[in-house]
Order: sequence, then structure tokens, then C-alpha cells
Amino acid sequence: MAENTNDSKTRVISNEDYFAEVQRILNEGKEVRIRVKGKSMRPFIQDGDTVLLRAYQGEPLVLGCNILAKDNDKFVFHRLVGKKKNQYVLAGDGNLLLREYVGAKDIIAIGYMHYPQTGGEAVDINRKWTRLRGLGWYHLRLLRRIVAKLKR
Repeated sequence: MAENTNDSKTRVISNEDYFAEVQRILNEGKEVRIRVKGKSMRPFIQDGDTVLLRAYQGEPLVLGCNILAKDNDKFVFHRLVGKKKNQYVLAGDGNLLLREYVGAKDIIAIGYMHYPQTGGEAVDINRKWTRLRGLGWYHLRLLRRIVAKLKR
């Protein structure tokens, strides 16, 4: 029997196409597991880890939850750190300065589970303790910036 070698090939598609498919699946009421790309959610979520998402349907959001949103034609998976007027304030755990301001219409999904690529146990990222830990890390940004400058 011949082996199918096409199964191991990687296909590259645009972010627009990828997230259009993610949104389509979410709109069907299904959960979607996506791979996180980049370092903005370190130290808690690493590049290459995966997260399980559920569609955002306008429910109240709790501080510290992880959100997939579209910010100026760019998709971000960051933590909700505040609300200013009618905008939700998002920040990556690894970011020392950057924040995004998005409206409710820009929120696509909420993250519920984190699966480390190292094969460790899955983490419920919507648990109160996990959200508080992330918010605490966010509020240490000034101290983290000072330490980063001292290390240079």
C-alpha cells in the first residue's frame, strides 16, 4: 500500500483566509482550537501553544480573560485589562507598552483552554486565579520595564 506523503506537508494561507474560516466555524456554534503565533502572551502562553476558543456573543466580559479580536485589520489574542468609555483595552502579557483598544464588534472569541506545545497539562485560562495572575503580571509592567532597561 502506498503512503500518502501529502499529509505531512505544511500549507501556508493568509491570516484573512485563516481567520475567516475560524469565524465561520465559531458562527456554527463550534469551538475552535488555534495555534498562537508570536511572543506577546509570554510568559503564560508560548509561541506554538494552542488555545481553545468559543464565539463571543455579547456576554459581559470579565477582566483578565483572553480575547481574540481584530484590531486595525490585524488579529490579536490578548488579555482584557480594562474598559475605557465604549472600548475594551487589551494587552499581551509579554508587551511592556503596547495596548489595543477595540469595540465589542471587533471581538471574535474568548479563550477557554490553553494547551502547551510541550505536552504539559491543559490550563483553564478562564479560571479566576488564572485571570488574576495575568492581570497582576499586567500591572507589573512599569517594574518589568525598569528591570528590562537595567539588564541592557
